Amino acid sequence: MNQEIKEQMREAGVNIEGALERLMNNEGLYERLLGKFKADKNYQGLVDAIGEKRYEDAFNCAHALKGVAGNLGLDSLMEADVVIVEKLRANTTDGLDEDVKALTETYDNIMRAIETLG
Repeated sequence: MNQEIKEQMREAGVNIEGALERLMNNEGLYERLLGKFKADKNYQGLVDAIGEKRYEDAFNCAHALKGVAGNLGLDSLMEADVVIVEKLRANTTDGLDEDVKALTETYDNIMRAIETLG
């Protein structure tokens, strides 16, 4: 991963150093895990479940997404997702549509950064 890609990742809110520390500085493994994240269904499952008012399913997807994002150092995504997780945990849907929009914007930025890996 070259410096330019690392900078794009950081700008998208990715804590590369923290993630690499958890992975014993194995950059190749980190890149492979980021590649696998592109296929993760939790973001879309969350969006679909909220759209269909299936809040228990939405919570499960949001909680799983939070964990994956945290482990991969996708801090901005995790932070946007935590708001949704906590609202759903409290059985509150006030402002959820705006929260999902913010999550989507963050998710899209992260995915664009991951795409630069090839």
